[in-house]
Amino acid sequence: PNAMREMVNYAFGTNFYYYRENYTGSGDIPNGIISRYPILASGSWADVLQSQPNRGFAWARIDLPGTNDLYVVCVHLLSGAGATARASEATNLVALIQQNFPANAMVIVAGDFNSDTRGETCVTTLKTILSDNKVPTDQGGDPDTNAGRLKPFDYVLPSFSLTNFQVTTVINANNFPNGLVFDSRVYTSLADVSPVVSTDSGAASMQHMGVIKDFKFSYTVTNFVTVTSPKLSLITTNVIRWPGVSNVTYSVQKSSTLTSWTNVGSVTSTTTNFGYTNAGANTNQLFYRVTYP
Repeated sequence: PNAMREMVNYAFGTNFYYYRENYTGSGDIPNGIISRYPILASGSWADVLQSQPNRGFAWARIDLPGTNDLYVVCVHLLSGAGATARASEATNLVALIQQNFPANAMVIVAGDFNSDTRGETCVTTLKTILSDNKVPTDQGGDPDTNAGRLKPFDYVLPSFSLTNFQVTTVINANNFPNGLVFDSRVYTSLADVSPVVSTDSGAASMQHMGVIKDFKFSYTVTNFVTVTSPKLSLITTNVIRWPGVSNVTYSVQKSSTLTSWTNVGSVTSTTTNFGYTNAGANTNQLFYRVTYP
C-alpha cells in the first residue's frame, strides 16, 4: 500500500484517490482505478472464468462534482483461453453491471480486453450497453494498442449517455477529436509529456499502449463555503488540532521530507474544533498539513 500511494502521489498528485483490488492468486496482477475525485465505494467482482483467479473486475463509484456519480470498471480479460472465454467474461460483466449499478448510471468500462479484432464477441457484447464510438488513434491514425501495434487490445467504453460529453483530447498544441492511443515511438513532440522518452513504449515487457478519452461536464455550484487556511497546533508528538468550518471534511497528510506527502486520514466535525491523532508509531520526525477539499 505504501508503494502504491507513493506511485499515485508521484504520477498524479497527493490529492488523488485510488482503489486496487486484493487478488492474491498465482501470478497476482490486480486491477485498479485512480481518480481525481473521491471514491465513494469500491470493490471487486470475481471473474468466474479463471480457474486460479489472480484478478477480477475492479469497480469504483466516483463522486463527480454536481449531482451525478460515475461508475468505473477496470478489466483484464483472459488472453490464452481464447475468444470464447472472453465472450463469456463479457457476458458475465454485463450482468454484473446491470445487477449492481443503478439503472441509467454513467458507466465506463476500461482496460485490457486482449481482443484480436474490434468485432470479437467480447467487444460486441459489451457494446450492447456501452459505446465504442469514437475510436481513438495515434497521430498516424492507428487504433491498435498491443506492443506490435497489430491488435486492438485496450479500450475505454462509456455508457451511451456519456458519449454526448466526450470532447477533443488536447495535449499542448495537439488535438485528437476521437481521443488518443499514446505510443512514445509515434507521438510528437515528447516535450509535451516529459519525462517520457521515445523508447518507453517499446521497453522490455511493455505490452500495451495508453488509451485516452476526455469528457466534459457542466454543473452549477450554489453552496459556496469559504474555508480559510487552518492554523495547526501540535498538542503532542502525534496530535494536532485546528479551528475550522463545521461540517467540512479536511484531509490530513504527513511527510518526513516536506516534498512528498501521504494521506493519513480525514476529519469532519459538527463544531469549529478539529483534531487528529496519528496512532501509528513514528520513529522519524514528521510534518503535518491539513488540506481542503
